[in-house]
Amino acid sequence: SGRTDTDLITAKKNLQAKAFNSVCYSADGQFVIAGGQSKNVCIYNVAEGILLKKFEITQNQSFDAVLDVVNRRKMTEFGNIDLIEERETREGGNVRLKLPGVHKGDLAARTFKPEVNVFDVKFSPTGLSWSAATTEGVLVYSLNNGFIFDPFLLELGITTKTTRDTLLKKEYASALMMALRLNESNLITEILESIPSKDIELTVVSLPQMYAEKIMKHIAILLGSTIHIEFYVQWIMFLLNSHQPHQTIILTLYKNLSKKFTDLSKVCDYNKYTLAVIKRLASLQTNEVKEEVKTENEPMEIDEDKVISIY
Repeated sequence: SGRTDTDLITAKKNLQAKAFNSVCYSADGQFVIAGGQSKNVCIYNVAEGILLKKFEITQNQSFDAVLDVVNRRKMTEFGNIDLIEERETREGGNVRLKLPGVHKGDLAARTFKPEVNVFDVKFSPTGLSWSAATTEGVLVYSLNNGFIFDPFLLELGITTKTTRDTLLKKEYASALMMALRLNESNLITEILESIPSKDIELTVVSLPQMYAEKIMKHIAILLGSTIHIEFYVQWIMFLLNSHQPHQTIILTLYKNLSKKFTDLSKVCDYNKYTLAVIKRLASLQTNEVKEEVKTENEPMEIDEDKVISIY
């Protein structure tokens, strides 16, 4: 726990009055994660009872209780100079200092600094990631480097389950926008590839501009690795006809499409010449078979002068 601006004691001494507000066991029961009135989240081994890892959730000094030590240059005979809010006379004059120990102040104050806290922590069912609800927002820590949780305009009712349920109802535009809000790459790809080709145009027309740009960016990146070239080219064609994406997205599209064209051209040229050789060999083999059949069907010529009679 750090030292707040109103604390008159050190952070080490202040730590004795703090406690964990939320604890959660892992699925196997071997570990427990805890967070509370502090900028740290701790993971303990249950059997040994020792601290395994301590995560510092933020270094944002616009929050209170982030620093462990208050700069001595800010300490005056009247207390911490950061607590003094100076205003001109026409703005109401100087503001009175908060009393020591007061945690809730005027949220409309111009220098309001919320105290950093961890309100809730949870392990994932697999135990490979955990999340925390903090003053700074929802934080997700994971051992999987490929997983990044960075939602866009997320709402309470938007989950992977509701997104797939919306897809099953054939509300393709809504399902795609929900996937874009969750901003999970695998889910967006799943929704995209589940939309029939005949419904692509209607889905694209139903998308607002900001969602169209995001889906265009996703497809531009996906083109480098996907095997569904024709399917995504249809998406690109309808998106370009209905919306005007940013120039950087178009450049990414051009780059990945050019690379894919070059790679496929090499493969197609190689296959074309290979097929030509196979076709030539097949024709030669066919001619040889025809000659053998013709030879077998020809009548045998017998010289009567050389025939020996046995009678």
